[in-house]
Amino acid sequence: MKGFSYLQPKGFRFVGYIMTFAGAILGIMRFYFGIKPDLLDQKVFAVYSVYLKTKTLKIESNQLIEEIVGLLLILGLLMIAFAREKDETPQISTIRLKAFFISFYINAAFLIFTILFTFGLAFIYMTVLNLVLPLSIYVIVFQILVGIERKKIPV
Repeated sequence: MKGFSYLQPKGFRFVGYIMTFAGAILGIMRFYFGIKPDLLDQKVFAVYSVYLKTKTLKIESNQLIEEIVGLLLILGLLMIAFAREKDETPQISTIRLKAFFISFYINAAFLIFTILFTFGLAFIYMTVLNLVLPLSIYVIVFQILVGIERKKIPV
């Protein structure tokens, strides 16, 4: 009997790249160019909301593009990070673990830097960036480590 794996099928990686790319494009449209489509201004149920006053368990009007951007980026990066490699071996599992620890340390350093040297709204921006940063760092570090390992193996 095969052991249980937390990895997704390798085809998820392609879908993840599409979702991440779409999230990045929408994020640039929203946060750099300030585009907010009227179609996405909807009433939503809010468990907790703070604008001019605090509300709990209420229906609120909200621009949904920010939520769509966040979901596309996080889900896309999850699919990329946890899709099987074409040749998933015990060595790849070791590389995954090593990439996880390296990305954790890099992200911790980023958080420490953020706490010490950013203030006001900049701190909030860095906190929001930290929603996708850990997975992004993991994907980059993992791909670099896999590339290094594949260069070691004679063809």
